[in-house]
Amino acid sequence: MSAEPSVLIKPAGPRQVALVADILADAFREDAVTAWISRDPQYPNWMWLLVTPLLLLYNEAYVTADGSGAALWLPPGVQRDMLPGFDMLMEGLWSFGAGAFFRFFQFMSMLEKYHPKERHYYLFAIGVRCGSRGRGIGSALLHHVLQKCDRQKVGAYLESTNARNISLYQRNGFEIQRTIKLPRNGPALSLMYRQPQPA
Repeated sequence: MSAEPSVLIKPAGPRQVALVADILADAFREDAVTAWISRDPQYPNWMWLLVTPLLLLYNEAYVTADGSGAALWLPPGVQRDMLPGFDMLMEGLWSFGAGAFFRFFQFMSMLEKYHPKERHYYLFAIGVRCGSRGRGIGSALLHHVLQKCDRQKVGAYLESTNARNISLYQRNGFEIQRTIKLPRNGPALSLMYRQPQPA
């Protein structure tokens, strides 16, 4: 497993909320799960501005120096707190309707149901801007934390919402543990786990 040497990765903090959210909104704009929740073209922007600040709190968020890619991780032993403020919830309900609101929480509930119990790093989201794909940015973002997993001898877990990304994850040591399907003819998700690897 090797990272693209030209990709410089930096920790993302509160000052990078807008940048990280913009990268992920662009990366997930045509994502099947995003479209299942809401087909409103403004939804990806709103959703990533909602969840990014909540995940930056755990100090395992990373962004490339050129703003082309970002990744949001949770460290071992952390329970994610995905409860946004009341004002944001009401804004989402008003802007995108009760159906999207319900599907978002249904999606999050399904993720929680199958989440592994053992200690691991959890990749909540990784994304590369549409115009920057194919340059090794995704692999570099993965490698940045996976080498930490190997040093600490803990696993890594993710849910892939895009079948085209599965080969990338497999090249980096992840294996499919289970495939689940969202209700009402929703898309499939591949739940993938990576055991720590020897140096």
